Amino acid sequence: MGKRKPKTPTATIEQVFDWLLHGVFTFDQGEVYKGDKLLAQRENLRNRCEYGDPRVDLWHEGKRRSCHVSQIAWMIGAGQPIPKGFEIHHIDEDPYNNNFYNLVCVHSLDHPKLHGEAPTNDEDEIPF
Repeated sequence: MGKRKPKTPTATIEQVFDWLLHGVFTFDQGEVYKGDKLLAQRENLRNRCEYGDPRVDLWHEGKRRSCHVSQIAWMIGAGQPIPKGFEIHHIDEDPYNNNFYNLVCVHSLDHPKLHGEAPTNDEDEIPF
């Protein structure tokens, strides 16, 4: 049996934001680039994700992070990293419409309510 290759360290969302801020990765018309190289997008089929929400794999300085394209679009538009415990919601529920004005950053406990996945009552109103 061969030796296992050591696992690549995962970048934090703050590191990804820093990469975006310093132009390591750029976002243009729904596409993510590293320099002039277009990064391949793949459909995300994990649980708790909007169906088909495209993802890209980011690699830089020995670290990696798989991110939703919507996360990248929101961070660039908002000028800040996504706060811990928050997720990006597509207002029109189209996971391919990553226009900043179609994205809202919501707490992970409130996100299912926007999709009608959790029972709501007067005490559980969405805080916006």
